[in-house]
Amino acid sequence: MCDWAYGFPQGENAMRSVALFLLLTGLFTTQIFAQTKQVKHTRRPAANAEASQPSASKPSGDFFSILDGMPMLLELHHDTEAGTNKPIDVYMFVIEMQVMNSDGNLEPIGLQIHNYYTANLLDPWNDVNRHTAADCSRWNKLITQAMASRDPNSKTWPYVQFITAEGARTLQTNEDGTVYYSDDIQCWGSMDRFPPF
Repeated sequence: MCDWAYGFPQGENAMRSVALFLLLTGLFTTQIFAQTKQVKHTRRPAANAEASQPSASKPSGDFFSILDGMPMLLELHHDTEAGTNKPIDVYMFVIEMQVMNSDGNLEPIGLQIHNYYTANLLDPWNDVNRHTAADCSRWNKLITQAMASRDPNSKTWPYVQFITAEGARTLQTNEDGTVYYSDDIQCWGSMDRFPPF
């Protein structure tokens, strides 16, 4: 038997009703305010960007952009150059942006940037680093392993940097679209105090 006072149950049923109410409120509140990670994709360079002229000069390296984040995927594609059908290998390096060196502006959660670049250099005899594509592969492996074996109590997290020179030269391919020449990109690994999303 249940006693009612002012429209609310009293006694043991009251405790059950309140518990059920709190449980349902907690579930609905969690669903309303929970921010699910929605993966968004973009690519660099743009697939339809105009390719560089063959006579384009090598960038000075004075200015560049740095993409910090977690390596998500590295694939080697066997492609061909548009117009000549000359075989060319292209890497697709997917990096998810992370909060790094906090400047107060948070990066978009779940933004994965697909970076396309050649496996081989345009001008191997006049390049300071002849192994840039291999370096990206090496850092992808090292950072992925470091993240998998990271001590949960560590105050830092590993991440990869994908660096593109301003004015980076590009090539048009038949399947992957416009890609960077690997002469004009670099990869590095580092640590930061901000956890991945």
